[in-house]
Formats: sequence, structure tokens, C-alpha cells
Amino acid sequence: MTIASSYESDHVTVQAADRFKEIVEDEADELTVEVVPGGSYGGEGEIAEQVREGAIQAHADSRWPFTQYAPEYEFVNIPIVFDDFEHLTRVTESEEFQPGLEQIISEGNQRMIGQWIDRGLRHFTSNEPVREPADVEGVDLRLPPLDNWVAIWEEIGANPTTVALDELYSALQTGTVGASEGDIPQIHSFNLNEVQDYLSYTGHHVQVGALYMNEDFYQGLDESHQDLVDEASNQATQEISESVRDQISEMESELQEGGMELIEDVNREAFKDAARPVVESMFDDFAGSLDQWQSI
Repeated sequence: MTIASSYESDHVTVQAADRFKEIVEDEADELTVEVVPGGSYGGEGEIAEQVREGAIQAHADSRWPFTQYAPEYEFVNIPIVFDDFEHLTRVTESEEFQPGLEQIISEGNQRMIGQWIDRGLRHFTSNEPVREPADVEGVDLRLPPLDNWVAIWEEIGANPTTVALDELYSALQTGTVGASEGDIPQIHSFNLNEVQDYLSYTGHHVQVGALYMNEDFYQGLDESHQDLVDEASNQATQEISESVRDQISEMESELQEGGMELIEDVNREAFKDAARPVVESMFDDFAGSLDQWQSI
């Protein structure tokens, strides 16, 4: 089987695919797994479509299948909705969320295998400390080109500018934007401590990855191989999540040693309250309500 990914080989989601390969091939000589990272098969959407069609057997990416095949459950990729990784996991394992997972199978011909891969929370970087929503008022904030994310940060008070990820460092260096948001691995890998003075722990979004497998391929496996896929994907994703948590702690120390001041006393509830009106309105298009999912 082939597992494709839009991410580079050192990305934690690809690491989970690599670990899955090791476990499967150690247990079953008759099964071979090829991991193809770096967007060789295209972006996330293109790869998901090729998995749907059966041209590729699996992929290691983020939450794109929910956007593409179960849009009523796209709120899994909306900032502010979830408190932390454990909250996201509780929601997506709940009975109420199961129709979303089933819709990925029925509409996308693919199933999520294993657990979510914990990539940490997304936080705010800037040249001034951020503790309250008022601190981001009018700040030129780099965001990915995601309309819901832009709307949320506009509601909070920032001035979002969409910038490609590979242009993030230069945009901050030249002052095209004055701030960014991202998970610790992103902040660390782009050496943002060189162009930003503060890392403020807003924790506004739970960042995760996942493995997905073509449903026809999965159902075509015999029972023992299905069990192996389930066990290997669970083990791989859990191991990588634990590894990432250890790595994040080390990365935070290195960012601090590199001159970045870490702001921990952020009023996270104030950010949630500031964003709540626009987030609630988004649930006009989603299953359930914001209160329903946040209460799980």
C-alpha cells in the first residue's frame, strides 16, 4: 500500500506513517507499505481525492477529509471550539460525532485509522506581549488562507493577512505582517525567535494530524490484516503524539534560549468570549451547536 502526504518527511504526521509502516511490515511479510511525503501526489485535497478514487491506498494529513466530505463536521478545524487535545478527542469519540466519521466513509470512501496525532496548541507570536484581546487590536496577523480563521481573528480585533507558509519568515522579517500564530513545531522550525520577540500562549486552536485509508482497500483486507491495520495505526499515532509532547517542551526551551520571551499568563477565556459571536454564527452551517459540542 502507498501512504501519501502533502507534508515533508520530518513532519510528525509523516513520522506516524513511517511508524505504521514499521509495525505492519514487522508483523506481516506479505504487506508492504510505501510512504510518499512532500506533496508528490499533490496537496491535501488532491491526495484525499486520489484516496477516494483508490489510486492511493492511504494518506497522512490533517482534517481535510471533514472539510471535503463531511462539511457539517468541519468545526473540528475551527479555532476556539476546543479547549485542548483531550476535549477534541472526547468530542470526536462521542456518539454524537459518529455520523461525521461515517460521512467520510460514505462520501469520501476513506476512514480515519488510529487516533488523532497531537501536534500541540496554536499560539501567538509578536513583537509586543499579548495577554488580552485588546493587545491584538489592529495588529497585522499572518494567517493561512482559511476564511473561518480570518473571520475569527477579525472578530477578536486583529487585521489578518493571508500569507503562504513558506513566506512566513520573510513576511515577519520585512514587516509585511507584525505577528503570526502557529503550533510550537512550526514556530520552532521557522526560527521565529529571530524575527519575533514574544510567544504568547493563547492556545486558541488544537492542532492535529491523522491517518486515513481507502475504505474499499480496508474492506478488501482479511480480518487478521484489518486487525493489524487497526492495531498498528493506534500504536503509531499514540507513540508519535507522546514523542511530540516531549519535543515541544524541548523546542520551547530552545526558543527561549534564542531570545523569545514566553508569555504564559494569557487570558484565554477573554479570547474565546471575543470570538464567540462569529464562531456561533458559523454553526448555522454545522451539525449541532457550539454549546452542545463544548459541553462534551
